[in-house]
Amino acid sequence: MRDAILSRLLAWVSFGTEKFEGPAKRRIIMTNILVVLVTVLCIPHILFFITYDAEGLRVPIIVISLVAIAFQLTPLLNSMWPYAGGLYNLVLWLFFATFTAWMFSADSAIHFYLLAGATTAIAIFGVRQNLLSIVSIALGLGAFIYVDRTFTTPAPFLDLSDTFLSILYFTSIPTTILAIFCMVFYGFKQASIAEAALQREYEYSEALLANMLPGPIAAQLKRNPGQTIADNHDAATILFADIVGFTRLASLHSPDAVVKLLNTLFTRFDDLANKHGLEKIKTLGDAFMVAGGMPDPQTDHATRVARMALEMVEETRRFAAEVGEDLQLRIGIHSGPVVAGVIGTKKPFYDVWGDTVNTAARLETYGTTGKIQVTEETKRILENDFSFVERGKVTIKGKGDLDLWYLEGSRAR
Repeated sequence: MRDAILSRLLAWVSFGTEKFEGPAKRRIIMTNILVVLVTVLCIPHILFFITYDAEGLRVPIIVISLVAIAFQLTPLLNSMWPYAGGLYNLVLWLFFATFTAWMFSADSAIHFYLLAGATTAIAIFGVRQNLLSIVSIALGLGAFIYVDRTFTTPAPFLDLSDTFLSILYFTSIPTTILAIFCMVFYGFKQASIAEAALQREYEYSEALLANMLPGPIAAQLKRNPGQTIADNHDAATILFADIVGFTRLASLHSPDAVVKLLNTLFTRFDDLANKHGLEKIKTLGDAFMVAGGMPDPQTDHATRVARMALEMVEETRRFAAEVGEDLQLRIGIHSGPVVAGVIGTKKPFYDVWGDTVNTAARLETYGTTGKIQVTEETKRILENDFSFVERGKVTIKGKGDLDLWYLEGSRAR
């Protein structure tokens, strides 16, 4: 029984919201809830009047009963226009509180309900209809002052005792204060919810930006939106890695399986880049690009990249065993000056340019399966801490003959 009543009540407060979404829907639900509360407020007054003097208070009982019924039309009006119910409530509430105060006089404090009605204006009309909210508050306050100054005695057809008026007085003011408190609490609660939502969105945006751009670069763009960022780095190391035979692998599996496989492996590479303090630049199909020494300078940029390259090879071997596929990497590394930055405002990303980048890309293309190929420049930086095997001179398109080496591993210490 209780569940059935609750279900019907929830259906009623949601009535008229089918056409609306977001703030408009929440505001209409709030308006319907206020209608229910007004009805709940009317019932004890009616019962009290019947118990106290049903015959002598017949007119107030009829008026309050009719108003309680009239308020139930609010959800029906909301379905016609989002502010129809609010305006209807405003007019009906002003009439109800003012007429009731005229019957019982200002000594009953019934007119304090006008103040409670005024505080609901923002909840009913929302901040997008500030004019309606201001008009509602102004009318409520104006009616309150008028009643307080004018209705000094009860209506002629009512014979009310001081005790009766005192009971109304000591129930009307606390009820008004409670209603105002609830409205203020609701307002602060909604503001707190909105603030929390904005904070979550901000944190999500910050995390998304941090994944797209290096921290210092993101900070620059936030300080100066639209600014072109380009920095020279005299000493950097670039790594290109490519999955050998990926085209054949892609032809043997569904697109979903291929993307899942690639995502899992590259996510592990991302973790390695974070571990070694390197900057992942981008992925191009099955190619993975990493840079060391940027955006902040690193004196050991080549060492960091070399260690990551060795771990990438081992990680790929482990992953290949896990998925039962023949996966191997071909890696090229070169060290030298580069230019790095962000160009454009639509889908911006951090990128690097220069001969060092082109050379590293060529080394990967002309590399050997399962090997990490480096230039003489990179080998010279790393030779005290790593072991190498000479490959010899290799003719590289656009670069001529280069002395190349295979990075084998770290030297034992």
